[in-house]
Amino acid sequence: MNDEKTEPLTYKGAVVDMSPSAFGKLTDASKDLGDRQALHHRMVSDGYLFFPSYLDRQEVVSGRMSVLERLADRGAIDSAYPLEEGVLKPEFEISWAPELAKNNAELLQVVYGRRMIEFYEFFLGGPIRHFDYTWFRAKAPNRQNATQPHCDIVFMGRGTKNLFTSWTPFCDIPYNMGGLMVLEGSHLQDQIRNTYGQTDVDAYCANEREAAVIIAKAQADNRELTGEEQRNIRWESQGHFKDAIELRADLGGRWLSAEYHMGDLLIFGMYTMHASTDNQTRYIRLSSDTRYQLAGEPVDERWIGNNPITHTIRAKRSTIC
Repeated sequence: MNDEKTEPLTYKGAVVDMSPSAFGKLTDASKDLGDRQALHHRMVSDGYLFFPSYLDRQEVVSGRMSVLERLADRGAIDSAYPLEEGVLKPEFEISWAPELAKNNAELLQVVYGRRMIEFYEFFLGGPIRHFDYTWFRAKAPNRQNATQPHCDIVFMGRGTKNLFTSWTPFCDIPYNMGGLMVLEGSHLQDQIRNTYGQTDVDAYCANEREAAVIIAKAQADNRELTGEEQRNIRWESQGHFKDAIELRADLGGRWLSAEYHMGDLLIFGMYTMHASTDNQTRYIRLSSDTRYQLAGEPVDERWIGNNPITHTIRAKRSTIC
């Protein structure tokens, strides 16, 4: 791996161990695309499926340009460079940007269009549905802005567990731009599945502190929690782990990643630990996260409808801790 990069990768500024025992490449699963049994075996054994060049690159490019045009309309793009390069003005801060995907026909064609749906109908063996909410990240350049390690189950586990994430790059992403990485074998670890993997980020401990009173008041007032109120509540889950470097050392395995290109597709299950490194380039890093399941199975109510409730006050549930 070391001969494919020009500088060490970093996580929140700390150097990532790139030795063969700590870091590796994702395995290309393209040869199994027509074999449902082989795909299921890979998902069970590896926790992910990686398909380079599966999606229509020109459609992805169109989705990318639509995002960059929206950013240009905000005055975020440095006009000294061609728009397609995606160079932000140095002072512009951005990371989490789902609004860039909303009502974006070109982008939505990539993530919910024919190629994506055909794969999931084949893989899952029946009619499928996707969540109506589209996650989108626009990682500003030259920032310590790595995504913290997490499993998706704690954010969307109220429906079927037979739910899958598609991570789609909307730019070519060399290693030092901070593409997604998955932790090898993490989906098989009982210590993750049976503890952290059973929690819900929107569940509050009703038997501790004044959580029930605080939540009830905010719901009655139809408003979101203040920062102070958030801190005065014990939540069942914090969602993320703090440090990808320490987590790998604790759990073992290797972080697996790739030099991604527009048209690549990475799919993984709800218990696969994933994260990213810092974007060390001068270009904005664009990617989406979208979710798919069988249409007839229960769906997490937080992510469906014209105006999904997401993690707002309406999503909060009590639990006994």
